[in-house]
Amino acid sequence: MIKRSVNLLTGILLVLTGLIITPLPIPLGLILVVLGLSVLVTVLPSLRFSLTRLRCRYPAISLKLRRLSPKLPGFARRLLDHTDPDHKDNHPPG
Repeated sequence: MIKRSVNLLTGILLVLTGLIITPLPIPLGLILVVLGLSVLVTVLPSLRFSLTRLRCRYPAISLKLRRLSPKLPGFARRLLDHTDPDHKDNHPPG
């Protein structure tokens, strides 16, 4: 329970910090947003479902993300794997 709360708080703080510093010339904000989302996807099933639905809605973007996945660091690769609509465990109903 405590670990889940810490992960939830950490993910939210990373996403918010990333969104705040995104306008800076260095793309550190985007990295923080992706890192925060990767933490939140493991904690919030509703977020995983929403991201999976988004990728279902835009299959061209999902395909590009799938092709980019092997070149990304582990945390970003896990985020993409958890939200891949073609992954066997990620089929949203309907």
